[in-house]
Amino acid sequence: MYNIVLDTPELLMVDDFLPQDVWDKIFNQVQADNWSTSAVEDKYWHITDGPNYKNQKRLWSKRPYNDNMDLWFEHPEKFVATCPSMKKFAEDYEEMSARCHAYPVGSKNPWHTDLGMPTYTYYLHKHWEINWDSTLLVLPYDSIEYNQRMQLLEGTKQYDDYTDIGAMEMFEQSEKFKAILEYGRGTFVSPKPNRLIFINKGVVHGINKVDSDAGQNIRVSLTGFVQETKWREYPEWKNWDNE
Repeated sequence: MYNIVLDTPELLMVDDFLPQDVWDKIFNQVQADNWSTSAVEDKYWHITDGPNYKNQKRLWSKRPYNDNMDLWFEHPEKFVATCPSMKKFAEDYEEMSARCHAYPVGSKNPWHTDLGMPTYTYYLHKHWEINWDSTLLVLPYDSIEYNQRMQLLEGTKQYDDYTDIGAMEMFEQSEKFKAILEYGRGTFVSPKPNRLIFINKGVVHGINKVDSDAGQNIRVSLTGFVQETKWREYPEWKNWDNE
């Protein structure tokens, strides 16, 4: 029986998701992985968002990896298949990804959507205090109009890695965020260890900075997308070729 503590159109939250021994093995594995810094060209982060570190991406379809990350895929796969509340997030999927992100003091992830895909976040770290912040902030569905794609002007050619989803801005943030400030309310989720959150497609969300009170403690999360079989039919993608 899963410990579901929040079930809304935007979020599905499960506490105490992994058995302790599995949690320990996955936490051990990611520390032995290859890690890199999120580069400037990764435009889900902005230049002012502080350092963000990530390990290599793994895909459900490429299993087995013959390491302890194989244990991870078993658990969300079972959850998606057996939890009735997951039907509104992903009835039918063809891929699931997993990547670990580490947020030290001063880092955040700005407001964004995940462009038509349900995503998840699992808090892998073993300890967190409420005054260390790094809170997940979520707006209700249809509360604002939000578009993180940037319109390309005549003569502009896109060279970055986002050609499949469209160019995203690097510098002109203020206009994009005005509607979020004007609406100014939503749901907050603390990064409680061993908590899993599914975020529905099209939901506007962001992550506050890790507070200086955290010191050397790092917010460590497993994140990934759930790529539904018909994901290109959703509104975020339907009209992309005509934009």
